[in-house]
Amino acid sequence: MPTRLRLLKGATALLYIGPLFAGISGMGFGVLGFFVVIFVVWLLIVRPEQWPATAKEWLTPQAVGVVVTQVLSQVLLVCVLLGIGRGVGAVAGFLPVVNPIFPLAVSFLAIPLCRMLWDARAAADQGVFLDDEAEAAEAPRALAEAAAAVIPLLNMADDAPDADVSAAVAKVMTAMGAGLRLDALAAALERPSRSHTALRRALVLWASEPEVVVSGQVPRAMAHAFSIASGNGDLLRLYVPRALALVTAFPDRANDFPTSAQLRQASLDGAGSDPRSDLPAHLRADLRDGLAALARAIEKVVDGDSAPKSVHHEPMMQATARTA
Repeated sequence: MPTRLRLLKGATALLYIGPLFAGISGMGFGVLGFFVVIFVVWLLIVRPEQWPATAKEWLTPQAVGVVVTQVLSQVLLVCVLLGIGRGVGAVAGFLPVVNPIFPLAVSFLAIPLCRMLWDARAAADQGVFLDDEAEAAEAPRALAEAAAAVIPLLNMADDAPDADVSAAVAKVMTAMGAGLRLDALAAALERPSRSHTALRRALVLWASEPEVVVSGQVPRAMAHAFSIASGNGDLLRLYVPRALALVTAFPDRANDFPTSAQLRQASLDGAGSDPRSDLPAHLRADLRDGLAALARAIEKVVDGDSAPKSVHHEPMMQATARTA
């Protein structure tokens, strides 16, 4: 599939080369309509899911709006490509004289080539769409890039200054793909036996920033932070009050937090069970109570969202006292 998608991209490039070359050759709006027809036909063949599926749907107002939008977008695209081509030709001082059929044929060639490489209707019958396949093909590379990006964080010393570690975490996690990078870090730090204390603390602080939670751009950031802090009493004491404040302030983000069952299990198992921790017994008891309170808060929000809303109906007529 990745090879087929690369070939499809190459065939699609022919579609855009045609109007670019037409612009370089000095052609103008005389060929605009022909290129727009080619571009629209290409969309109909390669991306039929973006168009009405039946003749009845074509007659609906919504379908007319979709068709007009698609056609106008192709008109704009062809105009931009022609303009870029004319600009390149003027700057380079190269204005070849060619038959208009040549650039039109180059663009038209993309239609049969793309059709041979991708049968959109047969794929749609199987529930497969071009955008989904392209995303799946890019997934292994995205995972590899995420793993490579977090290696410098995992190589940081346990006794590294908190400011340095926090700055490094912020630099790595503010880029695109922060969700995949947090997934990679959570997987690498899954075993409590692997220390990385400074990194764990920095990740808990970063994931519990209100900006990260409220934006929702990093799915389940607080759940990952809990797994990273699990087994370390000091980190859990840092996590719990921040999580309580956040789930109270942003209840619509409760699904990004650990489940109430996970929190209750952590409380029952003995929070902060790390043998290297010197957390006093009374602080461990407070931590268990905090985990239980967080579990109740999340459970209350989740159950409140799933519970059916009662509708209060006002009586049709208000009872009034009558006097003779």
